[in-house]
This record gives sequence, structure tokens and C-alpha cells, in this order.
Amino acid sequence: MEAEHVSAERGWGWYGNGWRFFMRNPGIWILLVVIYMAISVVLGLIPLLGGLINALLGPALFGGLLYGCARLEAGEPLEVAHLFQAFRDSGRTGPMLVLGAITLAGALLALLLGGGLMFGGMYGTHMMGEGGPGMAAGAMSGLGLLGLLVILAINLVVAMALFYATPLVMLEGMAPVDAMKASIGGCLRNIVPLLLFGILFIVLAFLAAIPLALGFLVLIPVGVGAVYQSYREVFPGRPAAPETAPRVPPPPPQG
Repeated sequence: MEAEHVSAERGWGWYGNGWRFFMRNPGIWILLVVIYMAISVVLGLIPLLGGLINALLGPALFGGLLYGCARLEAGEPLEVAHLFQAFRDSGRTGPMLVLGAITLAGALLALLLGGGLMFGGMYGTHMMGEGGPGMAAGAMSGLGLLGLLVILAINLVVAMALFYATPLVMLEGMAPVDAMKASIGGCLRNIVPLLLFGILFIVLAFLAAIPLALGFLVLIPVGVGAVYQSYREVFPGRPAAPETAPRVPPPPPQG
């Protein structure tokens, strides 16, 4: 599926749309974020298994937030139940969990490959000591750097695969593998606006963390709305899957 190319400034403009989604019902959005974060915290308290479950459920819960944006765009009220829509719709549960499993597999692959290289480099450098051969020590340091690059590369590919795959599977019923291929293509075709989008998010996240991290109660729903708007512009006019309500025509870019 061919993704559309959007102008670079849309990387900033998507946040304007995200803010407008948030302002339609800020109270429910904040409640959704509190529930979303509470689930993550509770799962994080479970040793080892909690982190695995968190990664597995992550795309499904994020997809529920995107589903809330779709319902708002269709003129319907936002509901807390939207967060769990992937589990309320039997046709979505399996595919969304597949995306979660891929997230988990990517993290484990990065840990095994990249972490192994980094550990090998650090261990080798330590064993040689300061008096070890300079060339060999340099090789060990390079091995550690290679491990770091491997981790970053794997995480980047997984992020690109999931960025648009989550709404494509959740809102349009695409098969997970097809959605991930389309997502990577969409990200590569819009690398500049997405880069600007990411830079602005880092800046906003820094500001949101200052007042006891309370700013994330606003930044997260605004970010969700921005991601939804980005998806609607990069993949416009796609027919809805039978299980979901019909989509309205994509809104014109704003901001």
C-alpha cells in the first residue's frame, strides 16, 4: 500500500490537531492516561513477567487511545471503554497482540545481539587491562560500540514498523505483517516530518517533566491525537474494516 508524502512542517502541525482532540474532552483524556499509566505501573511491579506482559499489551492499549480519536472524529463521545477496545472486539484482539509480540521479540533480539556485543566488548577490555595491546583493546571497544548501534538499529526498525501499523491494524483491520510493511514505507517516505515530530516531542517531554511530571497528563493525549492525525494524512481514504464504524473523509491539514 502506497503511503502519501506530506510536507515537512506537518511534523509540527500534527500537534495542533492533537491539542484539538484533547480539548474536545480533556477530563476523559486525563482519566484515560491515568488508567493507562496505572496499568503500566502495576505490571512493572511484577518481577520479569510484568515487563513482558506490558510489552505484549502496549500496542493494544495504545490502539484503544487511537480508537478514541477515531470516535471523536466521527462525532461520537470519548469513553473510558475505548482504551480496551482491542479486547472488546474479538476480531482485533489477536492481531493487536501479534504487534505486541513483535515488540517483545524486537526487545529480546536487541538484548541478545546488541547487549551481547556490548558485554563482550566491555568484558574483553576489562580482561586486557590498561596494559593490554592497544589494537586489541581498541577492537574490544569497537565491539561495544557496535553492540550499541545494533540495539539502536533494532529499536528504530521496530518503532517504524509499529508507528502506523498500530492504527492500520486497530482501525482498518489490516493483517499485522502487511501493516508493518506499510508502516515502514510510510515512515521512510516521511522521514523529515517524523524527525521534526520526534524532536518536538523530546522538547515537550522535557517541559512536561518539570512540574512533577504532571505535564504528561496533557502531553500523552495530545501526542496520541498527533499520531492519529499523522496516520490520517499519510494513509488517507482507506476503507474501514467491517468491525469498525465508517471513517469520515480525512480532515484537511491544520496548523
